[in-house]
Amino acid sequence: MIQNNMSVRKNKRQARKYPSTDFLLLLCIMLFCRCSIHQSNERINLEGTWRFAIDRQEVGISEQWYLQKLPDYVQLPGSMLSNGKGDAVNLGTPWTGSLFDKSFFTEKKFNRYRQSDNFKVPFWLQPEKYYTGVAWYQRDIDIPAGWQEKAIRLFFERCHWESRVWIDSVEVGMRNTLSAPQEYDLTGLLTPGKHVITVRVDNMIREIDPGENSHSISDHTQGNWNGVT
Repeated sequence: MIQNNMSVRKNKRQARKYPSTDFLLLLCIMLFCRCSIHQSNERINLEGTWRFAIDRQEVGISEQWYLQKLPDYVQLPGSMLSNGKGDAVNLGTPWTGSLFDKSFFTEKKFNRYRQSDNFKVPFWLQPEKYYTGVAWYQRDIDIPAGWQEKAIRLFFERCHWESRVWIDSVEVGMRNTLSAPQEYDLTGLLTPGKHVITVRVDNMIREIDPGENSHSISDHTQGNWNGVT
């Protein structure tokens, strides 16, 4: 009986030391697949000029803006601020950060800084433009013939913050992350030839609220910008 137990333990140790041939075969297949994907990695750089439109009334989906040619232009990667888009800051700017010191709005000594031609806020770094809400970004792409039946992914290093993507007339999906990349699987949607990518970006606080004065969106730090970087 003791001898049999020792044999069992020895066999178990051998099993742990020497993986089964099935496991080795699976491991080889996985490594082969990873190497093959890596070797065939091709990219289309989407930096540059994109068509653009501000959607203040949030009518772009119902009016199918993804089927229309957007009228304005911006440079991506970038934000609306870096492209000079949005509204001039003033007393009515809907800041994302909370203002604990109201003296700027009431004290006589700050009166000259409340004027539209000399407006200056003492709370944080003042942007030249400001916008919270929906904006649309769009550009044409040309898919190479060699990409037929390949896995294709759209990668944004960072959006601020919710994005929705259309390929031509088909909505691909939605992503809602602040600090992580946003990726979309476009496999089967991008056949060789010309297509239109349309991205709807929304930086308004809605169902997902990171909290009051959260540094991921607040004006105390980076600001609540709209765009793709």
